[in-house]
Amino acid sequence: MSLLDDLKNQAEVLRKRQQSGSALHDHYFRELHERLKVIYAQLNELANSLNTLRPEVIRYYYVEPSNVLEDLRQGDYAIFAKRKSIDHADFFEEVILRTRCVGTGKLKFEKDSDALVTRMREFLWGNSLKFDLNEIRSERGYVQSGTFIVEPEVPISITISGLADRGQLLIVTRNLEKLGEVSYTYELDEVDSALIEELVKLLIGKPNRFRSMGKHQQPMRAPVRAHTAREASEPEPPVVDDPPEDNSPKSIFGSLRSLLRRKAD
Repeated sequence: MSLLDDLKNQAEVLRKRQQSGSALHDHYFRELHERLKVIYAQLNELANSLNTLRPEVIRYYYVEPSNVLEDLRQGDYAIFAKRKSIDHADFFEEVILRTRCVGTGKLKFEKDSDALVTRMREFLWGNSLKFDLNEIRSERGYVQSGTFIVEPEVPISITISGLADRGQLLIVTRNLEKLGEVSYTYELDEVDSALIEELVKLLIGKPNRFRSMGKHQQPMRAPVRAHTAREASEPEPPVVDDPPEDNSPKSIFGSLRSLLRRKAD
């Protein structure tokens, strides 16, 4: 085989591989659109129900081991979607659920060096926390210490997006149970109503199996769960996984709809 024939064969193999990859990407893109479309409808219904029922979900956030934002109440749920227009048709690329935890007591503490002040300022900025900073500087203008006053408000988001090149769905929670981001990856066949059900339980501070679902997830230590006002005066039960849910009206979505109807009556 001549060099030209060899190069021609290699180019043909590459073209076929690229065409196959493009077709697979398009297939995944459309599949992810359908999954995200359903998820948007489910979470939109959820947000409407939660804003009506206003269940009491109380959270605590550690800024550092000795400083904690306490008794923050979760509320103000909103749902958004990012879409991509192709040939005059809109496709879902990302679904975002936002809420926030708000309290009444500001958190005040001091840092006694320039490095510690800078580190804390960047940490608070990085997690979208509002704060005031009063710096004490030397005669030469160097920061000697700083007093932070952190507002009792923590924004929370759950971002669900498709990875069309890999045929996977990515869920990123931000400030949901602790400050920072946590990412979860799922294969397409793992994205179903059971997964979203467990995500909803995580959102409203109920025992759930969310962290253990999907082959990409590693066993994770359960963080401090949310508390209701009634639970605060009772011994906290151990956080255990729920048994698999069926499609009965006792599911989270069914229970919310039932409570909503009773409240309206």
